[in-house]
Amino acid sequence: MMRNSLILSIIAVPSFIILNKSHEVVSPLISGPIAAQQLSDSNVAYIGTQVASSWFNGSGISLWFLIIALALIWIKPILKLFGEKTDV
Repeated sequence: MMRNSLILSIIAVPSFIILNKSHEVVSPLISGPIAAQQLSDSNVAYIGTQVASSWFNGSGISLWFLIIALALIWIKPILKLFGEKTDV
């Protein structure tokens, strides 16, 4: 069980790095047109621009994905490690 969690963790961290780097490359391509939409006469367009801007300009959401993934990977082994009771 611990070996599987270790392997999954080793896969998760480089995947996070790749996701983060690809996010940096794609963000100007997506955020540019979204930023232009805020000039329209609509409050919804402004709110959408603010949400997209925070997502694509370093909001840390991808780091939260990594933290959640690692927590899901390690929760069962940690509970098993500390949850076992021994007879004294």
